[in-house]
Amino acid sequence: MQLNLDKPIRSLLEKITLRHILIALILILTIITRLYNLDARVMSHDEVNHVVPSFDLFSGRGYKHDPITHGPLQFHLIALSYFLFGDNDFTSRLPHALFSIATVAFVLTYYKRYLGKYGSLAAGFFFAISPFMMFYGRYARNEAFCALFSVMSLYYVLRYLEERETRYLIGIVITLALNFAAKETAFIFTAELLIFLLVLVIKDILKIQWPDARMRRETFIAHIAVIGAVVLALGASVFVVKNAAAAVANGTLAQPSLIEVSNGNIFSTLVLLYPVIEALLPSFIILFASAVIFLVLREKLNWPFLAASSKSFNLLIITGALVLPLLAPFPVAFTGISSIAYTEALPILTDYLFITYFISLSVIIGFIWRPGDWWKFSLIFFGIYITLYTTFFTNPTGIVTGMIGSLGHWLSQQTVQRGAQPLYYFALIQIPIYEFLAAGGTIAAFIIGLRRKSFWSYYPQTVDGQETSSQLPIPAIFIYWSIISLIAYSFAGEKMPWLTVHIIFAMLLCAGWVVQKLIESRSKIEEAIGKNVRIFLLTAVFVFLLILLAVQMLGAHAPFQSKTQEHLQDTNHFFFMATITAIAGYFLFRAEKPINRRRLFINACSFLFILMSVITLRSAYRASFINYDYPYEFLVYAHASNAPKIVLNQIEEISKRLTGRLDVKVAYDNNGLYPYWWYLRNYPNKIVYLENPTRSLEDAELIIAGADKYDELDAITRDNFYSYNYMRLWWPMQDYFNLNWQRIASALSTPEKRQALFDIWLNRDYTRYAQVYTNNFLTLDNWLPSEQMRLYVRKDIAAKMWQLNTGASLQQVVDVDPYEEKTVSKQPDYFIGMSGSNPGELSAPHGIDVAPDGNIYVADSGNNRIEKFSPQGVLIATYGTYANILETEAPGGTMNQPWDVAVADDGSIFVADTFNHRIQKLSADGRFIKMWGVFAQGEDAQSMWGPRGIVIDQQGNLLVTDTGNKRVMVFDQNLNFITQFGGAGFDAGEFDEPVGIAISEDGKIVVADTWNRRVQIFEPDESGLNYTQVGAFDVDAWYGSGIDNKPYITVSPQNQILISDPKASRILVFSMEGEFLAGWEGLALSSETISQPYGMDFDGEGNLWISDAASNMVLRFPFDVE
Repeated sequence: MQLNLDKPIRSLLEKITLRHILIALILILTIITRLYNLDARVMSHDEVNHVVPSFDLFSGRGYKHDPITHGPLQFHLIALSYFLFGDNDFTSRLPHALFSIATVAFVLTYYKRYLGKYGSLAAGFFFAISPFMMFYGRYARNEAFCALFSVMSLYYVLRYLEERETRYLIGIVITLALNFAAKETAFIFTAELLIFLLVLVIKDILKIQWPDARMRRETFIAHIAVIGAVVLALGASVFVVKNAAAAVANGTLAQPSLIEVSNGNIFSTLVLLYPVIEALLPSFIILFASAVIFLVLREKLNWPFLAASSKSFNLLIITGALVLPLLAPFPVAFTGISSIAYTEALPILTDYLFITYFISLSVIIGFIWRPGDWWKFSLIFFGIYITLYTTFFTNPTGIVTGMIGSLGHWLSQQTVQRGAQPLYYFALIQIPIYEFLAAGGTIAAFIIGLRRKSFWSYYPQTVDGQETSSQLPIPAIFIYWSIISLIAYSFAGEKMPWLTVHIIFAMLLCAGWVVQKLIESRSKIEEAIGKNVRIFLLTAVFVFLLILLAVQMLGAHAPFQSKTQEHLQDTNHFFFMATITAIAGYFLFRAEKPINRRRLFINACSFLFILMSVITLRSAYRASFINYDYPYEFLVYAHASNAPKIVLNQIEEISKRLTGRLDVKVAYDNNGLYPYWWYLRNYPNKIVYLENPTRSLEDAELIIAGADKYDELDAITRDNFYSYNYMRLWWPMQDYFNLNWQRIASALSTPEKRQALFDIWLNRDYTRYAQVYTNNFLTLDNWLPSEQMRLYVRKDIAAKMWQLNTGASLQQVVDVDPYEEKTVSKQPDYFIGMSGSNPGELSAPHGIDVAPDGNIYVADSGNNRIEKFSPQGVLIATYGTYANILETEAPGGTMNQPWDVAVADDGSIFVADTFNHRIQKLSADGRFIKMWGVFAQGEDAQSMWGPRGIVIDQQGNLLVTDTGNKRVMVFDQNLNFITQFGGAGFDAGEFDEPVGIAISEDGKIVVADTWNRRVQIFEPDESGLNYTQVGAFDVDAWYGSGIDNKPYITVSPQNQILISDPKASRILVFSMEGEFLAGWEGLALSSETISQPYGMDFDGEGNLWISDAASNMVLRFPFDVE
């Protein structure tokens, strides 16, 4: 066959209709909105989880299915995109964009049969401009795939109900398999489909003409018997497994680990598993018996007759039977054990027990139904499923993680409720803000169905050459799907914005169907009374003006508010608009004589659809092309700002200028993991330090850190790095939480509040809302909720970049640590304690005191107690139990994170009960005697705010740093208040966060003035009531204001001042005049551990004891600084 190149193109053009042109225009719009600037948005958290494994697959490192990141289909498609077009942001999202385009094309092309030529065009256009379909058609998530498979599945269901052809069953099988390979939402989709089909089957059965009453009765009884046997078997099996799990929990049933099992041969494996197998044997017998009952009663079920009488019965059987093996985690969940505990024998054997049973039921159902075709359908479904889940048979465990893990993990996550969104999240937030067009169409379809008293439609078909009609559930299936999806996803544990896609696809089909009905109604009227475009235009103008009047009446510019100039202008504008509206109404009703209310109503509805389409398109464009990196939109959850890409561009430029390639040493933490796990994939020298920054980061040239690491990074980088702050991540405004009727009524109670909500809905403008509700956190500079990030650039690198930019010679000046030269690593020669909460164990110890008798007292902050050890490290006693005075009563002797302890000569124990905001006195044997302080900010003697340091001077008085109140308080040993000194400030004698306190050999008081980054020395007068600063020196330490950056201080027997620098993991030694003498770092027992030194004290032999809150030990060091 030869192509006739000389054939006139006119013959081809004659085949092109206006519908073809409209389809082409809609597809062009879809292609542009899905592909244009596809790579502009920063990769989100979830996208990174999808593209990195895809990149590994593309790079030859393989891919293993993990239920956390949903189905495997997406990873194969993205990897294919990388193979064809390279790896970047655009190609990462290209498969999703193409599937979104295909969804629109499918609706435009195939749904003409059920929506009509106008309805399919409208539905296709609605899919193209839907904010959710557009945004998530440009997003590396599974929703774009699920949307296509969903509309295809519904189409094939309708086609089979219409024509009963096997090819449509195959279409359903393929789309279901792909849907399950895309995401676990396929379980909800399938459940909704099965419920709908069950209703259709019941409807068909009620209309079936049975050959005789005996057959009908026999069929009914057989089904009751089979269903009852299966349900009872499952219930009994769940009971048996629960008992086995209880036996494992109480130790009467031994459960070997699968590591033990896998190390033996078959015989030893069976011996190890025998107790568990024996416990599960009754379940196996019960389930096997129910399957036998099923087989015995197969003839009585009369399925061949039902299959011939009901198309929906065939759909129900094939859908249910194919999906049945994937539902095994459901009964496992009822047993109370985890179906994804892959290392434990009982859960795994239980998984296999129910999977085997459900596979058996599936096979029995299939071969009773259509034995000649069942194996073909199974081969198609599980061929697709297993091929993708095993990554083309390279990962056999993918069968287990798919059949067990997918649903099992999804069920376990329902109690987690990520995002903790309210029940009304979709119904009152997402759909009204974005998908009002789809929702309006669904409501209209429901109203039309009620008025027609039928939600079914007749469609012409040809059977054996005879013209007939088929009754199909349209719009019933679309309305049902919209409502049931809204209910299902609203009650599901996790409610995230992207799940709206699964709710609104059927709503969009409803809207298309309604447009078809509107146009059909207009056509009938025009056939009767003639066309009149002028009437439609006048109706549109009149309705639009009415809407503008309503907006003004209800909003902030309502008329008749007052006689101010502004409000008078509003009133004048209202009168002007009312006049114009009246004129438009006059011309409309003058032209429409006699008045045809039906035509006016249809014209008004048609215009409302047009207006909503315009607003919807505007909303979609704004979300996908303007606000995609900003927090103004609600159709996303936690998403990145544009800062990560700005930082990435800076990193790339620095790297290429310095190394010519991507070889710069750049480090990032667990916050930077998203998105830099993806963006720095080609940087060979990247350093991933996650939650544990160490001093090795000093070798990095660039460091990325989340806000929770600022204190630690500031201590590590000191003055050797420049730092630049950026907004990393933000969430939408969440004032919609905890809505009730009272809050809703209040929000609509005044014109200003109504206008504020309207501004957000229409323009995403939060200005008026922020003013009305006095919310100062709705601008880009200070948006909440949000998280920041910081880029550290080493100063020598910055200097080189300056040289490269200007060509000038610039001497590199790097501020070095002034203590580095005299700082050495120091290892302890002895230690006390270990991590834990048992007696003798420690959790975040802080202050310590070596008592006159040599015993060591430790403020065991994390365990809310004081522990007393002998000098040899033997536990002698523990004092204190937990109570939080802000939550309940906290009687004497109870504690809430005590941070320091001091022991008097008579053995009395004084405790800084930090977060109960008081000090306590205990007897030598730990009995409570007295306490002082109430939580308050102020200068009176009773007020205390987080006291942290405590010491006894040479006169026996007790000195306490009242940290939050920026002062030092002085008491006698009976806790009678004597005096105080200090106060907030940075002048001599003032404090900003005083913490550690110590007494020098000559009786001076030495205080760690933390946030002023200095040590102050005081001396009392003869009365002991007045304290004067007699010395001070600055320290290059204590960077940051985190709760853990609280330094302690002590004085050596040689009258040297020692300070701890917890975040920098070091001890610094100074003379009383402030001369730096020595520094110790690397204080932990192991080089792998970063120490966090706090409290210090010397024993009678001159050894230094240091509490380490990181290793949860008290460490002893010989002290030899001169």
